[in-house]
Amino acid sequence: MDKLATILRILDNENRLLERADQKSISMLSIIGVFMVFFIVYCRVIPINIITIVFITIYFLCALISIVNLIMAMRPRIRKDEADEECAEEVPQGEPAFFTGICQFPNVAAYKKGLDIMMKDDESIMNIYIKQIYSVAMINVAKYKHVQRGIFLGIIALAVELVTIVYLFIYHQGLGHFPPIE
Repeated sequence: MDKLATILRILDNENRLLERADQKSISMLSIIGVFMVFFIVYCRVIPINIITIVFITIYFLCALISIVNLIMAMRPRIRKDEADEECAEEVPQGEPAFFTGICQFPNVAAYKKGLDIMMKDDESIMNIYIKQIYSVAMINVAKYKHVQRGIFLGIIALAVELVTIVYLFIYHQGLGHFPPIE
C-alpha cells in the first residue's frame, strides 16, 4: 500500500473529527440557547425560596461553564511542544501544503518555488503531512476535551432546568392555582 495515500487518509480522518467537534459544539450551544429561552419564560413564576435559589444557581453555573467550554472547543488553545521544535529543522520552513504554511510565502512565485522544492523529495512531503496529522490530532484532543465537558455540564444544566419545572408544577399545584404564561 502507498505510504502517502495512507498518510493522506489519516489526515482526512483527523480533519473530519475537527468538523464533528465543531458540529457537536454548535448543536449543543443551540440546545442550551433554546432551553434558556424556556427557562426565562418560566422565570417569572418561580417562587423565591432556598430550593429554587439552589436550582437556579446550579443551572446558571452549569450552563455558563458549558457555554464557555463549547466555545473553547471551537477555538482551542494549543501549546507548541519542545520536542516539536527540535523536529522543525527536518521540515522545510514554508509548508506549501497547508494554509498556514502557504500564507508564509510573500507571493505566488515564492510559493511555487517552495512547492517545487517540496515535490522533489518524497520524504519531505511525508514529513510535512505527518507533522500536520500530529498538529490536527493535538487540536482534536483539546477540542474533544472541551466538547465532553460542555456536553456533560449542558446535560446537568438541562436536567436541573427540568427538575425546576417539575418543582414549579408541584409547588403551584399545592397552592391550587397555576399562573398564566403570557
